[in-house]
Amino acid sequence: MRQPTPFFRAQTQSWYVQIGKRQINLGRDKEQAWTEYHELMTDRRALALRPATVAELFDLYLDWCQKRRAEGTYLKHQHYLRSFLACNGKRLSIRRLGAQHITRWIDAHPGWTENTQHDAISIVQRSFNWGIKRGQLDRNPIADLEDKPPRRRREVVYSPAEWNQIAATVKDENFLDLLTFFWETGCRPREAREVEARHVDLEHALIIFPPSEAKGKRQERVIFLTEAAKEIVERHCALHPTGPIFLNSRGNLWTKDALKCRFDRLKEKLGMPVLCAYGFRHSYATEGLKNGVDSVSLASLMGHSDLSMIARTYQHLSRNPQYLREQAQKAKGA
Repeated sequence: MRQPTPFFRAQTQSWYVQIGKRQINLGRDKEQAWTEYHELMTDRRALALRPATVAELFDLYLDWCQKRRAEGTYLKHQHYLRSFLACNGKRLSIRRLGAQHITRWIDAHPGWTENTQHDAISIVQRSFNWGIKRGQLDRNPIADLEDKPPRRRREVVYSPAEWNQIAATVKDENFLDLLTFFWETGCRPREAREVEARHVDLEHALIIFPPSEAKGKRQERVIFLTEAAKEIVERHCALHPTGPIFLNSRGNLWTKDALKCRFDRLKEKLGMPVLCAYGFRHSYATEGLKNGVDSVSLASLMGHSDLSMIARTYQHLSRNPQYLREQAQKAKGA
């Protein structure tokens, strides 16, 4: 069999080598291209089983993601990975990938917030970490990025007094039931939007999502219902025995956009700086910790897989002098 040798393509001013049906970009520098070529030829068998381009890796990762992750997660990852390829090209080789490609991509989207930039970069990094775990890659060329912006969490928390004010202002019964369910259970907004009568166990006051429908798809998600939450769920199950039980006043599903519009209008009416669905989940955790619920129990109640999420998300309590003073007294049995 004829040995493949590097060739120069004037159109791209780069060197390539054809191995099987794949053309691998070796870069523009001739000396470096031949060095990479000899490295590739030392292990052609392993090369044949591995992705050579970033696009090939993304395809493999998205195939896996589509089968094992929630549809929303898959679509989000697909969106950002396709965006990266649209900016850097589908022929970009993994060997040529560097921090400059990430910078070019982020700079092409000046409207992205720091949180959006952080999430987008993390998704690209995650695809490479996935490749390493499955033996597709030897290293992650963008594992450490100095310019990656930190994710800034909005510490949106409502006090019981603020909740009473919110509840008194909302006149739409369907919307109020949904908000009360948020407040009473601390569930994820998506969980409330997707809960159906088949998930509900009224006898034991539970909502149970099987692993295939739970976040992460690894274990079932159990939501414990207070008496107030149980009454709301029982009433809505009777109204909607099939499909999602929480619908708006027009009988339509509560979408993310629909909720945002309602929160925006409510925020203006109340004069509150920030009002969002996740604020109720943060409030549930904050009040739970302040009321003495241990972090292990709270993590289980909220569906977290480990305690680190509680520590990272609700670290603002460590800056609350009154709360720490009470904890100091409790530590001494006072």
